[in-house]
Amino acid sequence: MKLNATVTRAIIGGLAVSAISGGVYLTYAAGEGNPVNTEEPAADPSLGSPVELKLTDADGRPFDLASLKGRPVAVFFGFTQCPDFCPMTMQKLSIMRERIGAPFNDLHILFVSLDPERDSPEALKNYFSAFSLPVTGLTGSAADIAASAKQFAVVYETVRYSETDYAIDHTAAIFLIDRNGKRAGAIGFDADDLEFQNKLESLLK
Repeated sequence: MKLNATVTRAIIGGLAVSAISGGVYLTYAAGEGNPVNTEEPAADPSLGSPVELKLTDADGRPFDLASLKGRPVAVFFGFTQCPDFCPMTMQKLSIMRERIGAPFNDLHILFVSLDPERDSPEALKNYFSAFSLPVTGLTGSAADIAASAKQFAVVYETVRYSETDYAIDHTAAIFLIDRNGKRAGAIGFDADDLEFQNKLESLLK
């Protein structure tokens, strides 16, 4: 994947990580004009809380989480030009598919873009076509995305380098939803492979 100017500056400027909300909060420090945000979000909703996601998928069709009732779901938030957490999460999930085997195929993976300005349905479709792992990319209005993120206490903020060039600081974790559409925990960005596998296998039972 070719690195754009945003990604390059993010890497040069440095990556700051702070632990929050069952995951970590990735921030891209690119100079004095873009201070690192370390504000902590509200506490996570309790386990068993129902989740409602109504967004737009990569084919431009309405998506409703209720349509997946009966299947376990893993959802993570990010943006397609994210240089680290998003592709690394895809890599980790691919490794888990190899380790867990056939039961993993029952897992439905959702990606909610925090960048509706650039991540159109077409952009999401092109991005995930580069991966062998099936993922449903989701976007929507800024208000719909904010409402979705709030359910998981996901914090995010746009860090602008210019009018059109920017990155997005965001909570980095995979959130688990059980077969009844309720919160079933989270896998932090810094979880080791054993914890990652155990949590997924527990969800898949």
